[in-house]
Amino acid sequence: MSSSINIAAALMAVSALPLAGKAGEIIDSLTSFFFGLELAEQLGLLGILFSIVFLISSLVGSNSSFTPDDVGSAISYPIAEIEKASNEKERFKAVYPMLRDQMLEHMETHKLPGESVEWVREMMDYTVPGGKFNRGTTVVSVYELLNKTTDTTEIAKAAVLGWAVEFLQAFFLVADDVMDESPTRRGQPCWYKVKKVGWIAINDSFILESFVFTIIKKHFGTSAYYQQLVDLFLTITQNTEFGQLLDLTSQTPGVVDLTRFTLERYQMIVKYKTAFYTFYLPVAIGMITAGVKDKGAFDLAERICLKMGEYFQIQDDYLDCFGDPEVIGKVGTDIQDNKCSWLVVQALDRCSQDQRKILEQNYGKWDDKKVAKVKALYKDLDLPKVFADYEEASYAIIQADLQKVDCMPKECFEILLKKIYKRSK
Repeated sequence: MSSSINIAAALMAVSALPLAGKAGEIIDSLTSFFFGLELAEQLGLLGILFSIVFLISSLVGSNSSFTPDDVGSAISYPIAEIEKASNEKERFKAVYPMLRDQMLEHMETHKLPGESVEWVREMMDYTVPGGKFNRGTTVVSVYELLNKTTDTTEIAKAAVLGWAVEFLQAFFLVADDVMDESPTRRGQPCWYKVKKVGWIAINDSFILESFVFTIIKKHFGTSAYYQQLVDLFLTITQNTEFGQLLDLTSQTPGVVDLTRFTLERYQMIVKYKTAFYTFYLPVAIGMITAGVKDKGAFDLAERICLKMGEYFQIQDDYLDCFGDPEVIGKVGTDIQDNKCSWLVVQALDRCSQDQRKILEQNYGKWDDKKVAKVKALYKDLDLPKVFADYEEASYAIIQADLQKVDCMPKECFEILLKKIYKRSK
């Protein structure tokens, strides 16, 4: 039985738990299904289940009143640090220590021991602030554009939402690295590779996910658009986890079946795993906080952002293979991991029967010599030029789409495009 069928059956078992007189049988069935999955698939399933739990909790509690601990009555933003920052990135980074300390204080209200609080402090500092901040700073830029503000307090609040996206990104990456058995991330060993951490990283990723919603509630719990923000983050989180599931189950573990690597499958993985949270989420946050209500505007933003997301992920796949690890901050492993990558999809569309045999014999193997043969084949098929041509054509298409935008400033999208066009990391 395939892993995707197992996961579907497990989810059905969860939904049937309330059936009277059947709980024991269902739990036994669920347990059997769960432990029959590969570790990566177990993580994918757990992520989806956590997302469903958050969604149910949100729906049940959407009309409930807040307790004193839910929302900070008086939040002191780091105004001085923001105002003395020399650039956009430094301005954004100035808000992180406040949020980290607030999450640690939140843990202390639950009477957790000091060693647990210190563990999470180290974990957050290791996993959250080390990236390029493209997603987080874009939230601030779009917020400023749509809300027409330069007020430092408002910018600080926008940065809080940007950091909520960065915490979400950290959750995805910590879990993804475990599932892919990746060695490095952002120029250092992956969190799970730290000697004392190991599989504890799985629970740490769940903590990071929960902090996303703690941050939003603390800072925006009394805002008129609070529920919209929560719903947006829940939807994007679940979409991304669905995308991860599509990615993980694109192949049966230990089996290389190149017939499953199609452009249609690839585009679906990219749409759900990358495009929604990397591109649509930062723009939609700005639209919600600016009071945009027009569904057509959100639909247009989604269409443009999903196109950018595909462009971005194809760049990512190219850099995974041909990028400099010192520049991109990680060692690419898409070939070894038997990934449904844009490069292998393009290779299959262009290769001869003999070249296909090379892929069949060498793809999906943790063997440096086999990896080198796949990369050599990519070069023989002139995929670097195919990528360069795609990049120019895709950029032109997106630019043409932007000329049609009249319901909001085009700059909201141009900010994103400028950050990714011809990037090297």
